[in-house]
Amino acid sequence: MHERTTDAAETAIPLPERQGRSYTPGEGQKAMTSAEAERLAGRPRVSREPLARAERLQLTMLAGLFVLIAAMLSAGVVAFTTLSSQILGLQAEMHEEIGGLRTEIGDLRAEMHEEIGGLRGEMREEIGSLREEMRRLSDRTDQLSDRMGQLSERMTRVETLIETRLVPAADAPDPAGP
Repeated sequence: MHERTTDAAETAIPLPERQGRSYTPGEGQKAMTSAEAERLAGRPRVSREPLARAERLQLTMLAGLFVLIAAMLSAGVVAFTTLSSQILGLQAEMHEEIGGLRTEIGDLRAEMHEEIGGLRGEMREEIGSLREEMRRLSDRTDQLSDRMGQLSERMTRVETLIETRLVPAADAPDPAGP
């Protein structure tokens, strides 16, 4: 994919001279000892060559896998955010409904209190009128009792009159004879 197609010698721009550390001992430097060479001998050598086709394929697959995982994570975040907002919306609607129901219950409670107050007033009026009627009946009963007493007195006087005046005459002999 990224293979070199031209050599550095063919390009018009010359490469800069390296001023860095040299791999061969120069003046004032000492060469690598055999102990250091043995120690570094077991290490795999790092290749400065471009990546092989298999390595590029592996890197491409890893990058694709990373992109796929990132896409799945972002889709999960979007789904979570969407669900969270829907839950919050439902919760707000539920709070609104509960508030509306509380208002309705409060209104119904107030109406019932008014109705009960009105019924209490009507009951008091009815009880008052029944008391008045009972008082009138009681007065009439007292009047009837008084009249009955007067009638009883008159009857007693009539009986006394009959006994005193008519009964003695009835005991007297009949003038025409027996």
